[in-house]
Amino acid sequence: MNTNSSNGSDNRAKKIQPWLIAAILGLAGTNVATLINWNSKKDAVTTLTTEGIKKDDLNAQLDQQFKDATAQLEEMKGKNTELNALIDKQKADLATQKTKIAGLINVSKDLNAARAEMARMKASVDGYLQQIAALEQDKKNLSENVATLTTEKTKLQEDVTKVTTEKEQVLTAKQAVEAEKAKVEEERAVLAKKTEIGSVVHVANMQTKGMKVKESGKTKERTHAKNIDRLQFCFDLVENKVTGSGNETFYFRIIDPTGVAIATTSGGGGVIKLSDGKEVQYSTTTTLDFKNESQSGVCTNWDTKGNANLTKGKYVIEVYNKGYSAGKGEFMLK
Repeated sequence: MNTNSSNGSDNRAKKIQPWLIAAILGLAGTNVATLINWNSKKDAVTTLTTEGIKKDDLNAQLDQQFKDATAQLEEMKGKNTELNALIDKQKADLATQKTKIAGLINVSKDLNAARAEMARMKASVDGYLQQIAALEQDKKNLSENVATLTTEKTKLQEDVTKVTTEKEQVLTAKQAVEAEKAKVEEERAVLAKKTEIGSVVHVANMQTKGMKVKESGKTKERTHAKNIDRLQFCFDLVENKVTGSGNETFYFRIIDPTGVAIATTSGGGGVIKLSDGKEVQYSTTTTLDFKNESQSGVCTNWDTKGNANLTKGKYVIEVYNKGYSAGKGEFMLK
């Protein structure tokens, strides 16, 4: 046996062994890193897939909810053109709301906000259906009353024809017809009054600020009466589905601390006749474009310089629309 040859082999094995171990460990580390990276990508894909499924499900729910709502509204249509126009307006509002929700789902990706908006859309549809049902019932009741009165009138006229020789009976029949006619007119007047009251556009959250107007035209808020050149009224317009969209005129009645209304022609004041026939002075008026929905932060100005001498104390603001009270506010001046 060659001892030198055996020792040489052992030495080579000892030299190769560390390199071999390092290579094996490096390969194992690479495989572990690759496995971790693959698992991370797999988790990310799973998350995106889950979010995509949720988004698709919510889009499908939104489409179905919109289809069901428009179908329900469409079923309520009939021969009444005014009611049909109201339904078309409601469907258009729902379409706008659907577009907003779709943006929350697909653009903002705020699914919780989208679900909240879908709940509000469902509440709107329920309100629409209740409103339409109430109008249909009112129409049905009125039609039944008219039919009843027509029948009664026809019968009375036939009776009058048969007993023309009996003057007293003719007179009685005539009085009955006039009474029925007066009743119909009274019912129509009551209905017209309710419709008029229902069409009033109300204001809420009235806030009044005193302003000092500089020569440059810029304004700064002030609370002392002697420093105020302008009053700014800011408020919210309350949604009203009874009245149509368009220009609405509001009358502002400013009552000073002594209880007297401020009304000067130079400041745009005048006299307004209220629904009960009473005439009152108003301080100023403004016409706004009402959108048939809630409108926040609507403001209008009234210049007091040269039109009114303000004093310290508590002021009351009364707002009128269509001859009815539409809102109220108050403010203090030092």
